[in-house]
Amino acid sequence: MHYNEWKAKRRREEAEAANNPFEPSSEGTPPPPPPPDGSEDFQWNEDRDRAIQELLETTVPGTLPAVHLQIQTIRHGLIEKTIPAERAQQLLAEVDKYLTDLIRKEEAKVPIDHPEVSKAREEKLKALYAWRESAGSLREYSNEERSVYLDVAAYAADQGSAFLATARRLLLQCEPEPEEEELED
Repeated sequence: MHYNEWKAKRRREEAEAANNPFEPSSEGTPPPPPPPDGSEDFQWNEDRDRAIQELLETTVPGTLPAVHLQIQTIRHGLIEKTIPAERAQQLLAEVDKYLTDLIRKEEAKVPIDHPEVSKAREEKLKALYAWRESAGSLREYSNEERSVYLDVAAYAADQGSAFLATARRLLLQCEPEPEEEELED
């Protein structure tokens, strides 16, 4: 809820700035240099807004992320023999590539000096690794057809979704509080 209020306030401020060309704009101001320790002071900005929105959109409350659903579909196809082992290998390679790309992007992010956002990033990364482990277990199952691999795949996929749900909760908890002026409106 606070997030939507913040976004509404941001839109109002942008509209006011567009209507008043005599006010100095912050767009031309370069960002301050990062602290010497390499971390970044946390500030709610458009890039973070987009990143958080992307995460929230991929994890609608009460639903499983698309990658988890894809893993489940492949798992069920292998169990029911509706997906041949070769096709499963191809699909799992696509899932693995997708997850590896996301992991690289996540690991390349600049550290942020905000404990909840940092913890949310860690939980998201754990989710990506768990789903990759799940895909790897399915790959092993398609080679050996041992039920233990199916169990590990299901457990790892569930863990991935739980980690991502935790990341989502942490991000929602650290939304900026509305300012007093907004509460009076």
